[in-house]
Amino acid sequence: MLIDFDEMRTRLKSLGLPVYRDLAPKDTPLPYYVYSYVNEKVIRASNLAQKYIQEYEISLFTSGTEKELNPFKSAFKDVSYETIASQAEDENDKIINHFYTYMEVMANE
Repeated sequence: MLIDFDEMRTRLKSLGLPVYRDLAPKDTPLPYYVYSYVNEKVIRASNLAQKYIQEYEISLFTSGTEKELNPFKSAFKDVSYETIASQAEDENDKIINHFYTYMEVMANE
């Protein structure tokens, strides 16, 4: 299922963690979500733009484990998103987990 941008934000906020666009403020306590615009596709018919599909990277920054992704998976179980990947990062001399995925949503017009 393809949801729109507002629905994506609403679902992220319903997870009970802080949600930021592009960058969390300095010294934000973990865990939190960040979403960032990646690109946009145009769906055309008869050579006219009919729909705009935007892709966002959705990240969970946490000192916890992949089990913290379960609420996200439940909230978005009816939505297609890319395989969730992870990388360890150093933040203030502490190793944290950065879980991320990519999701396409309909642009709000």
